[in-house]
Amino acid sequence: MTSFVAVKTLAGFNYVRADQVMAVATAEQTKCNIYLVGGVTVPCAEPAKEIVARIDAAAVATEPEIA
Repeated sequence: MTSFVAVKTLAGFNYVRADQVMAVATAEQTKCNIYLVGGVTVPCAEPAKEIVARIDAAAVATEPEIA
């Protein structure tokens, strides 16, 4: 199942698919940019470290178990 991660933006919230994130770059101490597959950039009003932790957790939660 696809896992979405809520990220705080300057105007509210956006929801990004964890499996579509290519990179997270720090813009300022409390701001960052998320780069998605296809060239979309999502500016965020949260520290990159917090967003990366949530994306990692969502990615691990959606990985299929190998029997």
